[in-house]
Amino acid sequence: MGSTSAAGSIAERRHARSPARPAGDGGAPAVRLAVATLVGVVAAAGAVSLYLTGGTFAYPLDDPAIHLSVARRLAYDGTWGVVPGDFQNASSSPLWTLVLAPTQLIARGAAGEVVPLGMSVLAGVGVIRLLGPELAGLRPSRRRLLDAAAVVVASVGLLYLPALALMGMEHVLHMALALAAVLAVEARWAGGGWPTEAAARAGPAAGARAWRPWTPVALVALATATRFETGGLVLALGAALLAVGVPGWHDAAAPPPPRRQRLRGALALVGASAGTVALFGAVGLAFGQEILPNSVLLKSIGDRGDTRWTVGSALERLAADPLLVAFVVIAVAVLVATRRAAAQGRPLPAGAAFPAVVAVVAALVHAHLGAIEPSLRYEAYLYGPGTLTVLRALPLAQRALAVRGVQVSAAALLVALAPAAALQAKNTVVSPQHSALTWEQRYQVARFVAEAYRGQPVAIGELGYISLYHEGPLTDVYGLADHEVLEARLAGRDGPAYWRDLQRRRGFPVAVTYSFTLSADAPDDWIHVANWRSPDAWYEDTRFWATEPEEVDRLLALLRDFEPSLPDEVEVTYNELASLGASLRLGEGG
Repeated sequence: MGSTSAAGSIAERRHARSPARPAGDGGAPAVRLAVATLVGVVAAAGAVSLYLTGGTFAYPLDDPAIHLSVARRLAYDGTWGVVPGDFQNASSSPLWTLVLAPTQLIARGAAGEVVPLGMSVLAGVGVIRLLGPELAGLRPSRRRLLDAAAVVVASVGLLYLPALALMGMEHVLHMALALAAVLAVEARWAGGGWPTEAAARAGPAAGARAWRPWTPVALVALATATRFETGGLVLALGAALLAVGVPGWHDAAAPPPPRRQRLRGALALVGASAGTVALFGAVGLAFGQEILPNSVLLKSIGDRGDTRWTVGSALERLAADPLLVAFVVIAVAVLVATRRAAAQGRPLPAGAAFPAVVAVVAALVHAHLGAIEPSLRYEAYLYGPGTLTVLRALPLAQRALAVRGVQVSAAALLVALAPAAALQAKNTVVSPQHSALTWEQRYQVARFVAEAYRGQPVAIGELGYISLYHEGPLTDVYGLADHEVLEARLAGRDGPAYWRDLQRRRGFPVAVTYSFTLSADAPDDWIHVANWRSPDAWYEDTRFWATEPEEVDRLLALLRDFEPSLPDEVEVTYNELASLGASLRLGEGG
């Protein structure tokens, strides 16, 4: 028993005083490599994307174009929506849209479309710098290639930064704000956090002084304004604050702040998050719409999402992301090990306990209430706290192995997690292909509508590049940027009679939707004119409708003129009976 304790003590001293790691460098070599990896992968994937698209920049999803649409309308016209003068609660990330808006006044046109990518890369650098002290145990160099591999695994796999940046959306910023909030709450209200070498020399209050008293509240408010899923993180932070007093989950030499003080902090976080939602909700209500963005409301009726709120369905969703499962398992192991060691009178360093509680609770809440889908973007904000937990758990894992006579480096342990991030790595590799598909399908539809129906009203089944490029009224048959349509869909009134009446009132001569959109509800006097099929796309078929018989021949002519400019992969078919159907209806009208 004595030899076991001695082995553990030796392992701890080796970790704490490694001669290969200069104290106080903040993990600079690892940070530099992580940043270089992020920028390098993004640049390489971007180059491949441009090659596949013939030089046209496009995102793997067209959702970034939704934010750009709203940002440009806000910048140019002072309208929160996609059509000048028509307020619509169309953005699920208010802060990201607000930050984007002024950039679109400076970088116009195609240059402005690259701004979200640049902002995401900068946010990714912020995430890496926040984790700099935790990465200090890795010293990547030519002589320490395993450490270099571990840094790459952390940045590409565990943090998923390059793929998220390539999406050009708010998710990297959300991760940065969420991670900063965890660190700030821990430092200010949970007893100072992880006792790193630099903190040990500076004194126990150094970590708290790094964050101002109001910082945790401000970070939570900003994170909530970026994505409303932050509410789950707030619950997790509150749970972690209350759990700080559990034996083994805090530094035994420095008692945690009083429970009442920690409870006040938790309530302040809840108030900041709820207040932010209420603020944006009040704006929506003032314009006669809803508290939550339209996309959130649509998901409540199952629009492209799973609405089952059972324990079984939550576990099923959680299992769809093995990396999130790995974070939960590691966090639970940390909590069990530290608690058990404290009960046996040999407490372990408690720095991993706080983020571990956050990681477990936030993941379970998100799996129960949130969405997990193939792009892995909705839960990505949890990767920051999850990676923080892993990095802080490495010394504990090394100690546990050392007492059994096994010496394993932190880098080896980190690289061993690579299989759990296989989906993240795969998504990163295929990102250029997804950009090519966006260009092949949604970008081409947007280009056609913008050229053929400039200044005219159009009905569409997908926001994004269409709303970004089209100049003229838009009717969104999904309801993402059309509150009247949203109300009809929520009430179940979106049948053929509704669409026929809406077309008469708004006068759009064409509707462009996916094949499944309006497939059973399209009015029988709308004429299906043509299909564009992209076999590898998520939604393969784009359908063109003439909502008035007089429009059929014109639409056919416009589509035939445009066809030669389409990518070779697009399969075009025409309804050869469309003109006949239009003639018959015109004859009936006569």
